[in-house]
Amino acid sequence: MSEDQGSESIYRAPESETSVAPVGDQMAAFVGPRYESFYADKFAKFERGGSASWNWPAFFLTAFWLLYRKMWAYGLSYWFLLPIVLATLATVVAFTVSDPVNSLIAFNIIYYGIYSVLSLIIVPMYANRLYYRHAQKKMARVALRFPSPDQQALELARAGGTSNVVLIILPLILVALIGIIAAISIPAYQDYTVRAQVSEGLNLSSGAKAAVTEYYLDSGELPADNMTAGLEAPRNISGMYVSSVQVQDGVIIVTYGKDAHSIINGETLQLEIDDYDDQIEWVCYSDTIPDKHLPSACRSY
Repeated sequence: MSEDQGSESIYRAPESETSVAPVGDQMAAFVGPRYESFYADKFAKFERGGSASWNWPAFFLTAFWLLYRKMWAYGLSYWFLLPIVLATLATVVAFTVSDPVNSLIAFNIIYYGIYSVLSLIIVPMYANRLYYRHAQKKMARVALRFPSPDQQALELARAGGTSNVVLIILPLILVALIGIIAAISIPAYQDYTVRAQVSEGLNLSSGAKAAVTEYYLDSGELPADNMTAGLEAPRNISGMYVSSVQVQDGVIIVTYGKDAHSIINGETLQLEIDDYDDQIEWVCYSDTIPDKHLPSACRSY
């Protein structure tokens, strides 16, 4: 910091006879001499009314930078609280979407979209401002506890600067964060995957539904099997996750197999005609597949 800045320095505190930081410079003591000139320029802009100032370390290593700068509450909230809040919000929104594919898309947009915007835009843009406010609060607290500028500078140097503890707790944080995200995301993703596979059976049954409906309208009876309904053999009507589509006394039975998830492999989805006041409707249900894995039209509630 140049000598001609004098009392105009945004760091400047009342001078004392014993200098611990450059001429009693409290903010410089808090920031640390290595980054004094960098933050002096940023903080000067904030003094003039600015608010946004880009910080590249916060862009590449957001949480690490917060912890490195001893902003513990912000850093830990970013690691733990934010993922939990976003995952909960994304899960709630996703479950309001009936289509499994769109449900998965909604989850990804809410969770990864908001997290990316915060990590790559919002936090780096306002990181220096956040650090400036953090330093001001620390200085105000220290000023109340220590009357001497020299004591204040010593305490600010201790409370501020940087911390290498992040290198120690980083592995622990990574393990915990991965565990939290996995505990929330993996079951949700599994549910969406299973629902998408179940939906394949509903799609494959459309041809059988049309054939059974036509036979019923023509004869007034339900077809006994695939041949009677004019359909191929059950195992010839299959897909990636469906092993067969069978007509049995007018009831369409979709059986899951092949590459289907173990949760539904070997399980069935039933569809049958509901002839109510000459209005033919199809009802689908399953006695073995949980409601959360069924399309919304097939759930029991």
